[in-house]
Amino acid sequence: MSALYLHAMFGLGGGLGAVLRHWIALRVNHDLPLATLIVNVLGSLLLGLWIGYLGGPVELGEEERRLVFGFCGGFTTFSSFAYQSLELRRERTIALAAGNILLSLGLCWLALWLGLVLTR
Repeated sequence: MSALYLHAMFGLGGGLGAVLRHWIALRVNHDLPLATLIVNVLGSLLLGLWIGYLGGPVELGEEERRLVFGFCGGFTTFSSFAYQSLELRRERTIALAAGNILLSLGLCWLALWLGLVLTR
């Protein structure tokens, strides 16, 4: 399997993830950055499930790994999370910004842990 093919699988996954993230962002309309929180938690859960699955008895090909990791990279977004946290601080209070950061990180860790536990 060629390196170009593997890069294309990663790019395909990333593109699909980005489109789904955008679709969710259009449907979740709220003052707080809930859409970013949702995609980051779902992406962490998916990654946790995937890592747990990879750690199991099933051997998967490199193309499947690239597709899923590309999808998770395109679906989740650190840059939006960081920007929205700064905007919360600028427009509202430091407590909302800190809450967004702590809740996002906590839920992402919980989703990753849950994904690992569910696949054991």
